[in-house]
Parts: sequence; structure tokens; C-alpha cells
Amino acid sequence: MDIDDEILTEFYDNRYAVQGMLIYRKAALIVVREMQKILEENLEKAGHEPVLFPVLIPEDILKKESEHIKGFETEVFWVTEAGKKVLDKKLALRPTSETPVYTMFSLWIRSHKDLPMKVHQSCAVYRYETKQTRPLIRGREFLWNEGHSAFKNLDDAEKNVEEIRKIYGDLLNDLCIPYRIHRRPEWDKFPGASYTLAYDTLIEGKILQIATIHNLSEKFSEAFNIKYEDEEGNHKFVRLTCYGPSFGRLLASILNIHKDENGLKFPAKFAPTQIVLVPIFAKGNKEDVLKYCRGIKEKLVQFRVVLDESDKTPGEKFYYWEKRGAMLRIEAGPRDIENNEVVVVRRDTRKKEKIKKDELTPEKISEIFKDIDKNLREMAVKKFNEAIFTAGGIDEVKNLAGKGIITVGLCEKEECRNEIENYVSVLGVEEKEEKCVVCGKERKVAYAGKTY
Repeated sequence: MDIDDEILTEFYDNRYAVQGMLIYRKAALIVVREMQKILEENLEKAGHEPVLFPVLIPEDILKKESEHIKGFETEVFWVTEAGKKVLDKKLALRPTSETPVYTMFSLWIRSHKDLPMKVHQSCAVYRYETKQTRPLIRGREFLWNEGHSAFKNLDDAEKNVEEIRKIYGDLLNDLCIPYRIHRRPEWDKFPGASYTLAYDTLIEGKILQIATIHNLSEKFSEAFNIKYEDEEGNHKFVRLTCYGPSFGRLLASILNIHKDENGLKFPAKFAPTQIVLVPIFAKGNKEDVLKYCRGIKEKLVQFRVVLDESDKTPGEKFYYWEKRGAMLRIEAGPRDIENNEVVVVRRDTRKKEKIKKDELTPEKISEIFKDIDKNLREMAVKKFNEAIFTAGGIDEVKNLAGKGIITVGLCEKEECRNEIENYVSVLGVEEKEEKCVVCGKERKVAYAGKTY
């Protein structure tokens, strides 16, 4: 199903006066704050210092690493005036923070004792997206977390890459989002990086990049003169890494991957409404039923619980909250009060179960939520795996474009790559001997697909 506009407006409003810039509303911020909390806690456990850098970057700092700025030059928002004064130096709205962070690393790092240095920030970044904007997926302002780290050598930097892979993998597992990690081809890696790892998921058959990890070349540490003195007194350039997931794209993934014909579904921890209590009234017993339901709500205060006291019929309430992804519905009426029980209905399976009120503890709810997550994860992975295809020729690539991830033989010639990229984008290349579907020579395997 397509998500109703009525529901989406509870997450964001894209009618703001600047195209591509969203107003995030309560439901979206509940989800974003939950994922941000988990990510930040894990980064800080791994030794990252939380920071918050200014949003403005002077032009000379942004241009210090030429390959980097070349990759962003068409996307930068420039501030050229303040009040009535034309600025002597143009200021960029942060498109990403490598250049300002590494300017400060050059001041903060002096000795091997200062390493490793790891920082992270959750913030908004700004890019003048020239393609058609799409809420949460392709915008001109988006929310993310970015990490930046400096190390003595390549081995330590590679260990950091593996550490971040685990942190991001744990977050995506919590979000029940299936993905593949692709090492981006040379022509599509982050400007100035040695290599880029991208986390790709699928929405409606198209690839959505949700996070990246970049192991940067020494060009950055040389450009910003980030050196340390080793144990023997020698001065050496540090090795840098940077990485980040997009909170907006993660939210878009949750909304689209887990939805069904009845509405939204969420991993239970991230549902804006985790539990809805629906009182079932009979004539003359409204206050007794409400009192019973309020008592249940008080037992479950650690969850996001709504008691629906509206005048809608029970059926209307069921429909309303199913569409919005309330992951557990608890019903109680006169007969349930007599039996000291409730009816519990799961959003994922719609399975009904009667549970004694005394047994409806936070521990019991957490157990149900854990099983909901397991079920959502298994369903999402199954659907994801069913959308991975192999193409034996260019016609098959054309036919499969927009249906998922395509495995295809591809050589290194630019003309063969260009022929493939008339229909799909190359996500990554692996060292496997396969015949190129364009020229027939045996070279490598590429993973490709239509991207957002």
C-alpha cells in the first residue's frame, strides 16, 4: 500500500517555503530520537567524544582538500552577506564536516598520546540537491550523525572501520532493516577517500543508501597538516576515517519496508505509539471500563501508551491505530473486567490472545515486543532476498532495472560501464570471474540497481 498523506503529515510537512526542507513532526522525532540515542550511546562506548561544530564553514577551509570540494561544488549553499554588509569571505552551510573537523584536529593532535581521536555529532547538513527532491530520501537539509576519527596508521584505521560496521549493523538489526554493504566503485567513492563502504537497502525495488563509511587517503591529513610525534620523536601524518547514517533515510526505510495493506508497522522500540488501549463500552459502564483501562496504563508507564477515550466505535479505533502502527492493542470490556483479563492483539500478525490483568507486566510486554521484532526482521529479510537477481545479458539488466539488486558480469572498460549505467547504477564490484554482459570478456561481478 501507499502510505496515506494523512498519516505522513503526522511525521513531516514538506510545504515549507524552501523546497527540499522538511518540518519534522512529533511521530518522526520519536523514531529519530530513539535511533539517535542508540547510535550515540554505542559510539560513545567506543570512545567517541560528542561535539557540535558550527554550521558555517569559511570558503578557504572548505577548499583545502581540492578533490573533496570538487565533489560538492555544485551542491554548496553559500552565505555572502550579513545584514547590509557583503562578506569578505564566503561562508558555506555545512554540506559535511570533514574540513572544519580536520582543521581542529590539526590543533588538537600533537603527540601519539592524543591518538586515537574520535568525535561524533548529530546535526543537519545542507546540500543544494539538483535532482527532484523527495521527502526523507532526497532533500536539501537532512538529519544525520557523522563520525570523524584519527589514528596512527592504516591498521588502526581499518580496525575502526570494522568497529563502525558492527555499530551500524547493530542499529540496523534493531530497526529490522535488511541491507547489503557494497564497496563503491572508484568513480563513485566519497571525494578524497581511499575507499567507501555503502549500506544499501531496498524500497519498492530501488536502492536506497542509508549509511556510509569512508577510509580517507592521506590527502586529507596532508591538506590540513594533521601530524603527530611518535614514540621516537618522528613526525607523521595521521590516518583518518569518517562515517555516517542518514536519520531521514532510516525513517523512510522503516515506514516503507515494514508497511502492509493495513498501514504502518514498526520495530516495537521505535513505534510512535507502542500500545493503544481500547475500552469496549456497554450501556452504563463507561466509567468502570475507563477506570480498569487507566489502571492498566499506569502499569505500563515505561512504554508509549495511548488510552483512546474518543467517541469512535471500537472498529473505527482499531482501523485508526492499525494505520498508524500501534504495535500492540489492548482491549477491555465488561466481560474482561469480570474475568480480570484483557484481550491483546499484535499489529504484525493480528493474533489475539487473552491475558490475565495481573500477568500483563512490563516484562510480558517486552517479551511480546521482542517476538514482534523477530517476525518483522524475518519478513523484511525474506522480501529483500527475493529481490536479488542475476542478469546474464544487457536485456535482462534492462528488464530487472527497478526491481531490486542485480548481480551482473562487468569488465573495467569505461564504455561497458557506461552501457550498464544507462539503465542502472553500479553499487560495487567484486573479484569474481564472470563474463561481461556488454563485451563478453571475463572480468568481475558488479552489483547494480536503480537508485533513489
